[in-house]
Amino acid sequence: MQSLVRKLWFRAYLAASRFDGRPMRALRKRALEGATGRKAPGLFVDPTVRITGVDTLTFGSNVSLHYWSYIGAEGGLSIGNNVAIGHFANILTTDHQFTDTTRPIKDQPLLHRPVTIGDDVWIGSNVTILAGVEIGPRTVIAAGAVVKHSFPEGHVVIGGVPARVLKTL
Repeated sequence: MQSLVRKLWFRAYLAASRFDGRPMRALRKRALEGATGRKAPGLFVDPTVRITGVDTLTFGSNVSLHYWSYIGAEGGLSIGNNVAIGHFANILTTDHQFTDTTRPIKDQPLLHRPVTIGDDVWIGSNVTILAGVEIGPRTVIAAGAVVKHSFPEGHVVIGGVPARVLKTL
């Protein structure tokens, strides 16, 4: 029964994502809380954000998801407190396996690897975070970065393709 209720909440979230305005912001937030089964005080979700895998998604407080971002949480995604996710950001928790050389890569199974984002993180515009990555607390990820390795120590500015430490905070 609980699974059905969460699915209905997620449908309400999808419906509320078709519209903007203050009442719809509140409805999107409440519907996403219902779909994840967890409260998320201060959550802001732009209507253009696409979210999948809400069953394995957790939010801290004061999280903002901005325009045209994609949050693929099927492999498990934990977002800490006071996190800002910029425009056009992508967070992926799955990879295609490609171990069977007789099958096309797109037909091979998915590998689920969780992503963890610590507290007080700013993810810039057009950032891509790949599956299995851990981002430590108080980290800034520069616009356009591709994060394929973990930075669990935090307190850094990272950027580039692939991302590397640019500055220690």
